[in-house]
Amino acid sequence: MFSDFLDLDATYPAELRDFREWHKGTPYFGFWAVEVSNPACLNKIEMYQEHLSDELHGGYARQPHITLAPAGLLADNHLPRDSVARQVEQLKKRSFRAFPLQLSGCNSFAVCPYLQIRDPLGNLDHIRECLGSIAEADNASGYTPHVTLGFYNQAYNPADIVEKIAEIRSYDISFMATEIVFAQYETRDVQGPYQVLHRIRLSSPDA
Repeated sequence: MFSDFLDLDATYPAELRDFREWHKGTPYFGFWAVEVSNPACLNKIEMYQEHLSDELHGGYARQPHITLAPAGLLADNHLPRDSVARQVEQLKKRSFRAFPLQLSGCNSFAVCPYLQIRDPLGNLDHIRECLGSIAEADNASGYTPHVTLGFYNQAYNPADIVEKIAEIRSYDISFMATEIVFAQYETRDVQGPYQVLHRIRLSSPDA
């Protein structure tokens, strides 16, 4: 499970600064997501965040969510003005139904630990394909559905992180995805909260 992470020499400490060389003054970054608000899921997320708090930057304020597709910087030279509107229209036309997901075990990328998301029916991929038919996502390949727990504050030995993660035993938590959202966060704050611009309610799975 941790094979790719253990191949790293060290974790990558995130810089908490305004990356102007990236956004060049564009104030917002947009993305499509499924929000995670199930109380049991939130408790599990908070448990892992607290357990790993010594290794993570404080002040992580981004709400728990599963990124479906990063849209990119919200500027005409990065994202055509009508792309999001056409994606909203396409999602509504497809009438996706609510579907089950599972919040699973803890793993890690170089820059952040995360909780894995299991999608037994493959619905996340279907929604991503729908969004990608209008505008290709920034990370079209190598998609790993997950909930980020925060960002590493220093370079750590991956084996030490894995050992600490293993100290917690937890169960998979099943929950229903009932909405798809398009949200934005301020580019100057890499740990800041996001604001939802569009909500698309999914129809009942029994409809």
